[in-house]
Amino acid sequence: MVAVKILRTHDFQRLAETARREQRLIMLLVSQVDCPYCHLIKEEVIRPMILGGDFREQILIREILMDEGERLVDFQGQETEAADFAHGYGVFVTPTLLFLGADGRELAKKMTGVNTIEMYYYYVDQSIREALKKLPGKHS
Repeated sequence: MVAVKILRTHDFQRLAETARREQRLIMLLVSQVDCPYCHLIKEEVIRPMILGGDFREQILIREILMDEGERLVDFQGQETEAADFAHGYGVFVTPTLLFLGADGRELAKKMTGVNTIEMYYYYVDQSIREALKKLPGKHS
């Protein structure tokens, strides 16, 4: 099996520059180290998406851990706790998927938790398509 790593980000200002320049959506997985459902989503949905090249030219897939002590730079360039950053988006449960524009705005409703893993990719696909329609500079 091919090892596929989901890139973690600690600098949203830099990520936003890339997203803006390449006119891409940011799909952000908010997870925790010991979250079994986070691992399930990574193995069953996100890694296969990366391997299959799904939306390769349209989205940037990244992950943050909201475990204690994790720090990052937000969209405004301020250093903050990853948990505080996530809470700013109303994230209190992991896994949560956020669909963000380069300005940090949510472009589709966040996906919280896992109801049915068999249907999860379908819902991710729908959310990505909805968000891409709202992405500045993109006309679908």
